[in-house]
Amino acid sequence: MIPFKTAFIVNPTAGGGGALRIWRRLEPLLRHSGQAYQVHYTRWRGDATAIAEKARAGGAELIIGVGGDGTMLEVANGLDLEKNILGIIPAGTGNGFYRSLKIPRNCRKALLGMAGWEPRRVDLATFNGIRFLNIAGFGFDAVLTEYVKNENQKLPGYSAYVAGFLKELATFKDFQTVATVDQHNQVEESNTFVAMVANGCYYGGLLCVAPHADITDGELNLLLVRRMNYLETAVVAVRAFLKTHLSHSAFHTVPGRRFTISADGNIPVQIDGELLGSLPATVEVLPGALQVLAPKM
Repeated sequence: MIPFKTAFIVNPTAGGGGALRIWRRLEPLLRHSGQAYQVHYTRWRGDATAIAEKARAGGAELIIGVGGDGTMLEVANGLDLEKNILGIIPAGTGNGFYRSLKIPRNCRKALLGMAGWEPRRVDLATFNGIRFLNIAGFGFDAVLTEYVKNENQKLPGYSAYVAGFLKELATFKDFQTVATVDQHNQVEESNTFVAMVANGCYYGGLLCVAPHADITDGELNLLLVRRMNYLETAVVAVRAFLKTHLSHSAFHTVPGRRFTISADGNIPVQIDGELLGSLPATVEVLPGALQVLAPKM
């Protein structure tokens, strides 16, 4: 049994409805074990934050999100960082943060493992004051996120990302980025394809865009990626799966604790797979601010 007063927040639409199906398989395990718990279902965007706030007010210590990175983002924004522990059942289309924590992808194993895991302190990040867990992206990846989340887009799962990548790549225009790192080091890219600030390593589940990122080192990693031709982009995408892409000349990486980022146009932003306005932005790390129930590293 999980040794905390526990609340589950289930996003029934995450993973194309897969999160709800997963929860229906997991809940009998809880009932049969005698585990005391509450369960809440999200109804709209942002609802998980309000539910987490109510759950903690009701005495919940461990608040477990059942969904993807966007669900965990919302839950994290409703936590009392001094009192609450985040739990993760990875059940969305885009699941990146759980990989940095070594949580099993198998949701049954993830749930059963929680009985023996202890809370760990990991870094949290903020985008213009809003908490996020994994990666903030500016430019092409935000455009791709917008495509995937469009209600007129009917393709499921990763096929939507592939279709969006092919469609949006042909028309996307590069932009100029200026970033100030820790208030003293300025870096620029005049032909930016995408810019990212990474706390965790993995993006969208399988893609390790920031292999040097460490959620316990008290730093974030800025990646500026120069626009490439179609063939180069495809080659770099393959290299990203092999974790060898950072040696390519199109990439510029800088570690830091605080970044101010601006661009020469209305450049969209996504944080943990959720669209969130446009640049400019201030992104900061909160070292060791988040307690997560996860295996030992």
